[in-house]
Amino acid sequence: MTPSELRQARCMAAIEDAVGFLDRKADARRAAAMLIQQFQSPGAILEADLAALAPEAVGPDAAELLGFVPSLARKVWHEGGEERHPQIGSLEAASAYLLPLFIGVPIEQFFLLCLDSGGRLMRCALLQKGTLDQTPFYLGSVLQCAVTTGAHAVVLCHNHPGGTLRPSQADVRCTLDALNALFALGVILLDHIVVANRTPVSIRQGGFIGADLWIQQAPENRLNRLWLGN
Repeated sequence: MTPSELRQARCMAAIEDAVGFLDRKADARRAAAMLIQQFQSPGAILEADLAALAPEAVGPDAAELLGFVPSLARKVWHEGGEERHPQIGSLEAASAYLLPLFIGVPIEQFFLLCLDSGGRLMRCALLQKGTLDQTPFYLGSVLQCAVTTGAHAVVLCHNHPGGTLRPSQADVRCTLDALNALFALGVILLDHIVVANRTPVSIRQGGFIGADLWIQQAPENRLNRLWLGN
């Protein structure tokens, strides 16, 4: 059994135990089998909308518990550690911080990371919530958050719950709008990261916006120059 298969087996065993504990009358093994057949993976089960969980397999108490796991994981990851204001001086560090924010999130959400001049996180702000395939982007909310926080630099991030890795034309347009507006305020936009299938996609690294536009915000700024690690 590969490490990946072992992790999946352990996760399914935990789901089976949870169903059996909360519903003594349920056939927990049968319920777990029905869920894996429906959703294909333990992660998909935990990310499913409660109404989508097969009612003949899982009772309401077990469904509620399974639905609570992703939000608990997000809370433990970001609030349980000692480092509340980590150093985010690169795309790699930003991606590591951002990925857990979207564990089990079935809708699009927009976040803004506000950093000080040394790249330390000042604030992580949830700006907007949307639907499965879209979320409104309000430039005013980005500017207000950056200014009130006193950010030296910011990182935009949103997810694609549908799994599309390529940023949309709308994603690129809103990034350009934010880059120009923040530049006028003296705030550096370091990147816009799209998270899909637990994979971070950088609009800056992907070349969706010319490299010169990113650099010209602050050519001598170390954080801006070394964001992509080169």
